[in-house]
Amino acid sequence: MNPSSKQIVHISDDQVFESLFRTHYDELVHFALSYISNEDDAEEIVQQLFVTLWSQTTIDINTSVKSYLMGSVRNRCLNHLRHEKVKASHATHHQITHPNASNIDFLELEELKEAIEAALNKLPTKCRQIFNLSRYEGKKYQEIADHLHLSIKTVENQMSKALKSLRNELKDFLILIFLWMVNGGRF
Repeated sequence: MNPSSKQIVHISDDQVFESLFRTHYDELVHFALSYISNEDDAEEIVQQLFVTLWSQTTIDINTSVKSYLMGSVRNRCLNHLRHEKVKASHATHHQITHPNASNIDFLELEELKEAIEAALNKLPTKCRQIFNLSRYEGKKYQEIADHLHLSIKTVENQMSKALKSLRNELKDFLILIFLWMVNGGRF
């Protein structure tokens, strides 16, 4: 494409939008993962891009559609990384300025969150997906089985596998998790 030429993409048409989504979604998530190691965050970034595109009727681009989408994902990933850096800085500042803010050390909480995230990321994709649907979205095993076109026994086995793996990965944090539960899930 000539660098000075402009392309106008009409995305208000459902078929055009769906085609864009189906054609580029997986590749964009994979591309986002080259910047961000968390698959859920990468998917969220790409989904937010498509939500933003959906709210527009047309987009003017100076490159190919693929280059435009990749550039948008790259920029969103960089913004996400900057935001994460600010959050980490804020957590450090909070710990320094409020050393006794809680019975449970703020840095231990951050460490626990990171350990949980790392443990979840070690799970096989399907196992992690089933765990997230159950524990974070509150779905029942039958709902998960129906949603993923699996048997309920498979869902039960995958949940058992996930919980066993998480117990093993998080064994150093059991006291902290216990204190969290005793405090009603609050730190």
